[in-house]
Amino acid sequence: MDDDGLFYGRYIEPLEGRMLRTVRRVVWDPDLARDALQDAVVRLWQNRERLRRHPNPEALAVRVCYHAAVDAVRRGQRRRETGGVDLEGRPAAPGRGPAEALEEREQHEAVVRAIAALPRQQALAVLMRVVEEQSYAAVAQALECAEVTARIHVMRGRSHLRRILAPFAPGRARIGGAA
Repeated sequence: MDDDGLFYGRYIEPLEGRMLRTVRRVVWDPDLARDALQDAVVRLWQNRERLRRHPNPEALAVRVCYHAAVDAVRRGQRRRETGGVDLEGRPAAPGRGPAEALEEREQHEAVVRAIAALPRQQALAVLMRVVEEQSYAAVAQALECAEVTARIHVMRGRSHLRRILAPFAPGRARIGGAA
């Protein structure tokens, strides 16, 4: 068994880039993303024996990062709702006005809320398959289920997200693709 002193170098350090990308896809604010990554690393450290025994430590680490990111977003939303945080958020992209930045932020928050509203298995399946572009086999291994079950989680998650996010879809007034 590995010495606890070698745990970080063996299990966490090689995955840091992927873990940070996973967190940033959920949390757009760089500072909040770093905080969420730190939370994920602490969780992984606290559960290091489970990570060592897991058949796919990378998949488990990504799952822990996803949950830490969703938790960070939820904490941020609660702080904004109570007035504890400035609503400026991240800066607008160059050449874009405040209205566009606000609309983009609202859309991002709607997506994060929609993913957070999914059952945990579906949320992780969608994140891994759609966002991270992982194979169904990798999703199944992370979820500790059969590959066909992973496909079902992705399908149901995407369907649920489509319904929730329909108001944000371009051309939403059109039905059946006709203009």
